[in-house]
Amino acid sequence: MIAELAYQELEPGSLARLFGAGHAAVLVRCPEIVAELWRGLLEDRAEQMPWEAPLVDIARNYHGSGDITASLGDLFYFQPGRHGYIARKMALSREAGEDHATVRPAYFVQGGQHYAPGQALLDRCWAIGWRLMTALAPEGTPPGDFHVVVQRLKYQESAGDFERLGALARNSLGRWGRAGCALDERRWQAAGVLSPRGLSDLYGLLADVPVLGRLLQGINRLLLRRDRSRDIAPGQKLIEGAHFDYRYFSALCGERTQMLTQVFAGGRWIDLPIDRATLAVFPGSMATQAYGMQHVLHRVLHVENPGQAGGDPRTDNVTLLIGSA
Repeated sequence: MIAELAYQELEPGSLARLFGAGHAAVLVRCPEIVAELWRGLLEDRAEQMPWEAPLVDIARNYHGSGDITASLGDLFYFQPGRHGYIARKMALSREAGEDHATVRPAYFVQGGQHYAPGQALLDRCWAIGWRLMTALAPEGTPPGDFHVVVQRLKYQESAGDFERLGALARNSLGRWGRAGCALDERRWQAAGVLSPRGLSDLYGLLADVPVLGRLLQGINRLLLRRDRSRDIAPGQKLIEGAHFDYRYFSALCGERTQMLTQVFAGGRWIDLPIDRATLAVFPGSMATQAYGMQHVLHRVLHVENPGQAGGDPRTDNVTLLIGSA
């Protein structure tokens, strides 16, 4: 279900062949490249990461809307069972004939100062994204226009902190906003035939209605027991619910102690190795639309590991994502 190859083996169509053969993910071995990215994107102390910043700096660096896939800059998403991270997201592009990549946003506010990533680092991220994208496109099918996404996501070490941050986000809303959050949580709990859009909305609205709501919740509990994609092992807590990424592909590396990413393949959840030696690559919905390859259902869990104390709060439980959209 999970294939492996070296970065040097990436060539036009090589990832497309592996995904076409039924692999849910490909581990691309490249420890030197990951080390280079980690140094430039996470260990440069001149850059203040959003999880180290005051809330007002996160707001100043936010470039987005209600569409999570289109948002850039500093992102704060805590919706129980759906999202649970603080992140910094950049989009790189390069026009034909240009030598260097351009980035959005161009800089990040740090109090009374600005920080801008170095051009050599941006060009390196673009080159890696371009090579992965050409390997994803079927051989003989050059990729069309795309931009490379660079995202750094911080997950919390404590399950209780996820709950507190979720409450902070929820309780900052007005009465109708809080009601909407509760409705969304019920929608995401809908399983089986109740899970498609529209039916899940209806379930969320009716789940608390007297008599009818109890009946619907009972049906949903039966559907949950039969839905293998909702299985969660003891000691695990769902942080990001099962979903497909919209982009062409996601390539992940990171420093993990309490976090676990899983892909759903062959009717079961499979742990996806995420470390600082490989890029774990899997296709998203844009690859389905453009190339017909299967996008991959995945999720993020918090795992209780009391014996694994963190080393550096700046980088512990951080995922570095390179993608294309």
